[in-house]
Amino acid sequence: MYTFMKILSFLICHMPVCMCHGLGRFLGSFFWTFVPKKRKKLAQRQILECGITNDAAEAMAIAKKSTTRFGPMIIEVLSYPRYTKEILDRKITFHGKEYLDALKASGEGAVFMASHAGNWELLGAVLAMNGYPLISVAQEQNSKSADTFINEYRAMMKQHVTYKTGIRDMIRFLADGHYIGLLMDQDPGFAGIMVKLFGKDTLTADGPAKLAGIKNYPILTIFIHEDRPYHHIVEVLPPLRPYPTDTVLSKKEKTEAMYAVTQELNDRLEAHIRKYPEDWFWLHNRWKWTKRYKEKHHLQ
Repeated sequence: MYTFMKILSFLICHMPVCMCHGLGRFLGSFFWTFVPKKRKKLAQRQILECGITNDAAEAMAIAKKSTTRFGPMIIEVLSYPRYTKEILDRKITFHGKEYLDALKASGEGAVFMASHAGNWELLGAVLAMNGYPLISVAQEQNSKSADTFINEYRAMMKQHVTYKTGIRDMIRFLADGHYIGLLMDQDPGFAGIMVKLFGKDTLTADGPAKLAGIKNYPILTIFIHEDRPYHHIVEVLPPLRPYPTDTVLSKKEKTEAMYAVTQELNDRLEAHIRKYPEDWFWLHNRWKWTKRYKEKHHLQ
């Protein structure tokens, strides 16, 4: 796998741009062809249940677009060896960059909340290449060669990667003024906390709130959206803090604050998905463990 991906990357980096775009569209259609019908129906059902649309055909079209986008995404990641900061600057427009610059000037650590919407791999690369000290928290791949490849390409774009098990490392990085990037939009299993998403009870990862709560670090919500082929908008929303500054809270109040912040992050995620529904990863069974949790505890 590693050798295959390196060869493919080499070829893409030496192709004309128009050919790369065509290959991206082909790969996207190829992926959709091999998605099981059951998984397509799941994506369609989730889109309908979330109220994105009440038209089944439109819901399936959104599910298809959310899958075929992986073709261009892969092309962009495999193009990393030829990307310079100047090339990335032409590919990216920032909205809310002042929040990032103010944070960097303060020297304070922070938690970045991202999601599987848009090209999240490119988002990490853009932030790191712009000089923001990002630590990407990744899930180790089952394939060792695939894991080696993607981490090599992340490092190429000045990203430092730590795995989800490296909690002590994350705490140290925060204290040193780094930014911990966390994806929090997928089903965390029973480890999550129950808040709302699209008006539905949803087990949600509370990692960003808990990690930021250690020393009341700011949480920045950052999204990336492709507004035209191979050009992206990076949107940075105003920072949140788990607690009011210089306020001593009881254990109960801190727990309530964790729920409140996690709910606010879900609200921001929902607003972004409603605006760009084709950007999100609808093939993921987002409410699988929520349903199991409610059945186990006899909840409605």
